[in-house]
Amino acid sequence: MFVSSFELLVKPIAPPPFSPTISRRVVQAYFLSISNLNPIGEADVALSVQFTGTPELNNDELIAITDMGSGNIFSDLVPDTVTNKPSQAITLASGTTALFVLQPDLTKSAPNRASLETASLEVRGYVEITLSPFSANDKVELLVTPQIRGTFLPANVSEPNPDFDQQAYALPTANPGGLLKLMK
Repeated sequence: MFVSSFELLVKPIAPPPFSPTISRRVVQAYFLSISNLNPIGEADVALSVQFTGTPELNNDELIAITDMGSGNIFSDLVPDTVTNKPSQAITLASGTTALFVLQPDLTKSAPNRASLETASLEVRGYVEITLSPFSANDKVELLVTPQIRGTFLPANVSEPNPDFDQQAYALPTANPGGLLKLMK
């Protein structure tokens, strides 16, 4: 089922001919809160969060992070077993919420597009969520909240007292209200 659109960025906010000394860079990531609304005590659900991007997503430029309350789990996206789309598998107990984040990997060095030196990553697309064929539960009601969060970085992050700004905004869901009912 379709969830929302997404956009990942590492770009200058004012590209040339503007001076790089005044042109801050934006780093933008996709956040997805997923709540399993099934009654507590029901079997866990196995989900696949799938991405279709233009250009295609490249694990060498990205970090996938899942937090289900016990700390962050870092991983790569892997091809979904059914659709072959880049995806993140999430197993979610009934009555719990997970946060999934897909963000540019700023630890990369130039010429990687996600590096702060190169700053030329720009990927847009859409997100789907499906119930995995390996799920212990064959149905689930999910509440999903997609967001885009961005950080504006100064041209020189090593300057004393660098100026950082942030933005966050909710994305419209493909299913109004954000309630998804999935079945095998």
